[in-house]
Amino acid sequence: MPEIADAWLSATEALGHAAAGSERDCERALQHARTAAGRVRLEEVPPWPWVFAFDEAKVATYRVTCGARLAQPQWVLGADPAALAAGHAKQRALVTLDIAAAHLADGRVDTAFALAGRAVDTGLEYRSGRIVERARSLRRSLTSATPPKAVREFDERLHGVYL
Repeated sequence: MPEIADAWLSATEALGHAAAGSERDCERALQHARTAAGRVRLEEVPPWPWVFAFDEAKVATYRVTCGARLAQPQWVLGADPAALAAGHAKQRALVTLDIAAAHLADGRVDTAFALAGRAVDTGLEYRSGRIVERARSLRRSLTSATPPKAVREFDERLHGVYL
């Protein structure tokens, strides 16, 4: 099996473990993905169906997503910002929402919704329902009888947005 396939499959497996709440299995799959990604020769054209390279920076974005799903802010907030800047705008917006979720889990509500607002801007620019719905999901995760100003502004931003 090509290393790129091994890295991608392991990273995808990690997402499954994160969704199931298994931090240990998720970490093991991410470590395998990192190792396999490290063996990928970046100068080679990725084999079909991988159109883009799958490297260690891509594994870092999977770790952020897994950290958000596992409510492990240290996985997310400790990520290398340069690695997370990879990919196209819509991918970066989804990762930004994962980072926002980590800030929210860590109690940084204003920071979380400032980041989520930037992701929503990208979602609206690209007419991405996936980004907007993920932002709405983040908003629903915060329950408060009297939400802070940042959250109220976020609610106003999303009010009436349908994609």
